[in-house]
Amino acid sequence: MTRQNFAMPGIMKTGMFAVLLLLLAGCAGEITVSRASHQERIAYGSAAVDGDMMQDTRNLLANFLLMDCYEDEPEMLIPQLEMLFQDEPRPEYLSALADVALNLGLRFARDPDKAVRYYLSAALYSYGYLLALDRPGERPYNADRVVMMRIYNIAITEIFHYLRERDMWRNSNFTLTTAANRQVVFSTPQFELFNVEFDDFLLCANYRPENLTHVSRRFGIGAPLIGVVHPELTLATTRYAENLSLPATLLIEFNQMDARHVGAKLRFVNSRNTDVVRVGKYDIPLELDFSTPLAYMVRNPLPFGYLQYMLQPEKTTRMQGLYMLEPYNEKRIPVVLVHGLMSNIRTWMQMINTLQNDPDLRKYYQFWGFSYSTGNPILFSARMLRDGLNAEAERIRASGESTEMFNRMVLVGHSMGGLICKSTIMSSGDFLLRTNFGPEYETLLSELDDDQREFVESLLRFEPLPFVRRVVFIAVPHRGSTLAHSGIGRLGASLIQLPTSLVTRGEGIIGIMMHQGHFMPRDTRFQTGIDNLDPDNNALRSLNELPFVAGVPYHSIIGNTEGNGIPGGSDGVVPYGSSHLDGAVSETVVQSGHSVQQNPLAIQELRRILLEHLRQYPDLEVSSPAPFTIGTGADAELQNATAD
Repeated sequence: MTRQNFAMPGIMKTGMFAVLLLLLAGCAGEITVSRASHQERIAYGSAAVDGDMMQDTRNLLANFLLMDCYEDEPEMLIPQLEMLFQDEPRPEYLSALADVALNLGLRFARDPDKAVRYYLSAALYSYGYLLALDRPGERPYNADRVVMMRIYNIAITEIFHYLRERDMWRNSNFTLTTAANRQVVFSTPQFELFNVEFDDFLLCANYRPENLTHVSRRFGIGAPLIGVVHPELTLATTRYAENLSLPATLLIEFNQMDARHVGAKLRFVNSRNTDVVRVGKYDIPLELDFSTPLAYMVRNPLPFGYLQYMLQPEKTTRMQGLYMLEPYNEKRIPVVLVHGLMSNIRTWMQMINTLQNDPDLRKYYQFWGFSYSTGNPILFSARMLRDGLNAEAERIRASGESTEMFNRMVLVGHSMGGLICKSTIMSSGDFLLRTNFGPEYETLLSELDDDQREFVESLLRFEPLPFVRRVVFIAVPHRGSTLAHSGIGRLGASLIQLPTSLVTRGEGIIGIMMHQGHFMPRDTRFQTGIDNLDPDNNALRSLNELPFVAGVPYHSIIGNTEGNGIPGGSDGVVPYGSSHLDGAVSETVVQSGHSVQQNPLAIQELRRILLEHLRQYPDLEVSSPAPFTIGTGADAELQNATAD
């Protein structure tokens, strides 16, 4: 049994249907990365250094008549500054050494073998300052600490760039020479990362994210990296996102071996799970960059286009199902993101990028995705979601890992994805069976073979998933969209090629139902995901009549092209009346087209909801922000007096 197509060439029909894609996907540019120049790489970490020496360094050189040496005989300058420091080990002398070494390295950038000697010196001096001379307890506002961290970061960035260009960074027991002719002996690299196989590490400084509305980055110590995960990485029952990249941060640790030899070690730190590192006696915040690895991950087009993914579900099955954006962590709550019509993982990048910058969300949540062909019937995709989540729950239980945080799961669905999420917090009982097959549904089921019966019941009979504890609906057409029964909607539905397994089983079931008098021949056209969005569609209306389970809060974030906070109107695809739910614990309307999930205000509302979710669990100790006051007691009296 096949669908009837309109009498026009397939290419022409597909081209017309692409208009629908533009309506649903919006006009935002694709997130990607561009390659940075050498100067841009330096600028990545140089807010204070900016490619020139500090004024204090210039003062020191001037005081000892060394400015001409810096300009004309730079090779002689480092030894002279070292003698000054040995005679009088003042912090500002070591700070100046690091500053001069870095700037000389930048001066000789066209000669990498020469420049790396100065970068090694800059890294060694700045690391030595932080290791031995830093006194944050005594000098909490000392600017040199921040400058030394920046110099160290730039220096090790350039060192790693040098090593990677020569395929040396994986090696052990190799030696490089500093500007002062010390031998730096590198030992085996230390990897403190996810337990996955990495193909490569790239410097974040070498790339610039494009089309992100938020920069998720934090200043600290280290050189942020893009960890490129091996493409064959899989789990027992779930998979990772295509082209997975994970954030990491590089440190180079030094230790004095003797007067002329220094030990060094590359240390690769998991910046997703590590917030601070120990240097000497003090904990120093780790430099973090989450935006660049995320943008790098989606820099290339997917192997299937948006249209093909929807129109040809069977040819895109490898992209379907539950996936993770990082290895599972039993100490974090899964937030499962379910995309809408003609979409994929990219639709969530703006949201994930912004949310992971919040330290509480980063600490307590992990982001997963569920991908499916939106050409499939909604109830079919909803079953896939439930099956995937149940399989993951079973895998975690079988592994012996804690399920405490897994059992606090949050689902977020955009558009059609919200309809798919609904079934996880609903009890259908026999309502959908009766609605579709009448009161004699048991007689009909008895005539089906075991495979057909299991198929029907898995679609139409379901119970709430006990581990789903909150759902957020974003621009969801609970009551449909008139776009689905427009001419372009019908055109799109006619182009969809449903999976053979679905059609084969469905033909047998429909044949029995026709024999029972439930269907007339004209009613036997298979319904697609687009058909299910029609306000008059029986499956959509039946799903909307099911009650939500008690005790699981759900929220609505709705778009209205007319303005923020204005109930009513439409996002251009879904009207307010279709998205609104009376029982939602909160409803936020933002000025937006249908891509509400990319709207910054919608993202901030989701951030609020996720923080609210954390606060309901006292063991997590996530408190509400305290009200801001300038002072109490005498300070308050002074404030009041000033006000008077």
